[in-house]
Amino acid sequence: MKKILLPLFITISVIFNALHAQDAFEIQRKAYLSALKYYDLQAATVALYNMIALKPERQDLYDSLALLYFSGERYGQAFLIGEEILKKNPSRKDILELVAVSKQNLGLIKDALADYEKLYTLDKSLYYLYQIATLQYQLKRYGECVASLDQIIANPDSDKQKVNINFQGGSQEVPMRAAALNVKGICAMELNQEEAAKDNFNKALAIFPEFVLAKGNLDLINKKKNPVPDTKTPSTSVKTTTTPK
Repeated sequence: MKKILLPLFITISVIFNALHAQDAFEIQRKAYLSALKYYDLQAATVALYNMIALKPERQDLYDSLALLYFSGERYGQAFLIGEEILKKNPSRKDILELVAVSKQNLGLIKDALADYEKLYTLDKSLYYLYQIATLQYQLKRYGECVASLDQIIANPDSDKQKVNINFQGGSQEVPMRAAALNVKGICAMELNQEEAAKDNFNKALAIFPEFVLAKGNLDLINKKKNPVPDTKTPSTSVKTTTTPK
């Protein structure tokens, strides 16, 4: 009799535990969805970790966790989890971009550049090439930066695509070619090539006359050449930044 009852008891226990785990997972899933509804990212994160503990084989839960950290601007956690996902699936372009943007926001410029270069090999997107150029500029690799920018400028699609550029006091959506010309002008300024810088800023403004950064950079050159005594003028940043895609 014991020989019959013991396997039966084990089977019942396994089924009960599975049902209990399923119920626990469903409770955590509901808690996660409720937390998202009210934008309680901390509670949503806890619920996700509980779901992962109950079902560690569910890879989609790790995706959700990385995205949750990213949306909460917790970029350190986002890129660490993203890199764990990429170890199992290196071709995940969406996760690679999340990792690249996270590193960029953390100031890990060399690492972010390497990731954007990987992205560009997977998808010849002008957006990725523009990010590569801006990171090369930040690393003072001006020759490489200009070479990347020239590829963008020569591409006919750069007039159609736009990039969002932040500056002190606001942001603008700018045609990609105008944005590339502006950064090329900034590189020329760094190399003390003022005429080349002016030429690039003027070309950028010919494409997009309301381009605040290009106007400011051009004004900066003109004021250096023709200083006005005893006149206080606001400084203009020549650095460009972009929001994540």
